Amino acid sequence: MKTSGSSSTRDSSSRQDRSAVAVKSVSKVFGAGAQAFRALDDVSVDIRQNEFFTLLGPSGCGKTTLLRLIAGFEQPTSGEVLLDGRDFSGKPPYQRPVNTVFQNYALFPHMTVAQNISFGLEMLGRPKDRIKAVTEEMLRLVQLEAMADRRITQISGGQQQRVALARALAPQPKVLLLDEPLSALDLQLRKEMQLELKRLQTDTGITFVFVTHDQDEALTMSDRIAVMNRGEILQVGTPREIYNKPQHRFVAGFVGEINLLPAETTGVNEFSIAGGGCLRSSEAAHVPVGGQAVLAVRPECIALSEPSDGSLTGVITNVVYHGTDTIFHFKLADGQELRARSQNNAARVQTFATGDQIGWSVDPASVSVLADDPS
Repeated sequence: MKTSGSSSTRDSSSRQDRSAVAVKSVSKVFGAGAQAFRALDDVSVDIRQNEFFTLLGPSGCGKTTLLRLIAGFEQPTSGEVLLDGRDFSGKPPYQRPVNTVFQNYALFPHMTVAQNISFGLEMLGRPKDRIKAVTEEMLRLVQLEAMADRRITQISGGQQQRVALARALAPQPKVLLLDEPLSALDLQLRKEMQLELKRLQTDTGITFVFVTHDQDEALTMSDRIAVMNRGEILQVGTPREIYNKPQHRFVAGFVGEINLLPAETTGVNEFSIAGGGCLRSSEAAHVPVGGQAVLAVRPECIALSEPSDGSLTGVITNVVYHGTDTIFHFKLADGQELRARSQNNAARVQTFATGDQIGWSVDPASVSVLADDPS
């Protein structure tokens, strides 16, 4: 296991540049003929060593199928999957340098916590003294030393999750695959385990590939995220890149709240919106003058004010209080409704009420330009 300070920054950077997993032009088709279903369509992605990488998308988008291909539970119809630079095509899961944590944990209820953790090492035929040492190390890593002799039925759901993680990490796989392992936990415990997972990945240095449909989980834990839909990867980037600079309408709408404004290009990075007025974007937009585009703006990037000459205007249609912030729904002249999110320490917006006319503006750096593509 990696320990703090065990390698130089230069060595760590070199490892991160290498691919732990390389998916190359992979397609997966289930069934044949009229019943054929293409679960993955020419997917390619490189997952670096030592990173927390998340496959994010709605149910049925192909993320679990991709995880199962990496694990070896399924074989690609075409393309290849390389693990640490080696082709493992046709190899079963137990011959691959990966381990998997499933949603249901698959723990043995008749065994103790320690016995569950050591089970995989015993199946691999490791020496008894090594099994004992690694099991104790894993118990410390997941902070369950005091629970070592308890049976699985005697510990909480969050503790069971830690046991499943410890058991999967004990053989020191090159890659740990996690298929929505937090979805069965309640909200508070899920948030705690998000931090715990990130800590474990950092402490061990093992590449984590995490599958989820929960955007908050992805943004909280990931070094990079691949957003998937309909068997394709639409965008790969850091959480900030995915959230602040979406490249597709689906990505913009799936990750966080978004306002989408149909617009026409009137000049260099200048756009006329259907509801009246103009917006600018600081990003390079590859849309010719007169061409159609869609502008994406996060609600928290819209600043509200009293209306003034030349300002963009709207009428408040609803005000929703959320404690730390307030959502203002407002309608443009063409009937389109937008949302602005304001923190509740911004006193100047607290007085706006339903029916008020307001002015609104957006910093050009907060305006993303998307192709006018409905997908």
